[in-house]
Amino acid sequence: MTAAELSDLRALDGGAQPGALVFDVSDYRTTLGWPVDGDAFGAYLDLGERVGGLRLRAGLGAEVQWWLRLRMLAGPVLATPGKRTEWTFLTQPMTDEQRRKPLPPGAEAVNARVLLPTGHTDRSVAYWATAPDPVHPALPLFSSVVGAVRSVLYGHRF
Repeated sequence: MTAAELSDLRALDGGAQPGALVFDVSDYRTTLGWPVDGDAFGAYLDLGERVGGLRLRAGLGAEVQWWLRLRMLAGPVLATPGKRTEWTFLTQPMTDEQRRKPLPPGAEAVNARVLLPTGHTDRSVAYWATAPDPVHPALPLFSSVVGAVRSVLYGHRF
């Protein structure tokens, strides 16, 4: 089964994983150290200044995450279902130099507020394709994820 097929299966079942961790606003703040705001509707994270984000379509995202896992560089990935499911890779913030460089086709830097899943979030709105790891909360470098996208797109899989 290819990574893209796996992505499609996970999207069909809402990304449910047995024993998946459930985070709330305080977990995101204290355990992971993310600047998260919350209200009755959920937890919100502003991507850009302290946490970066790179958005890809789910099929490409699954292949990129597989590439990163093989190299022990994988981090949390937020899935937003819809007509076209998208994955947002959470990363360390972009540097000024990275902002000036073009991104690979299909990749988009995210500078926006995103909804993070909590125990009350409907899985048809947002879920973790890869949940954050509270034991190892460090985020991958933005450049590592962009490099993985390029490797997947251009066939450098060694």
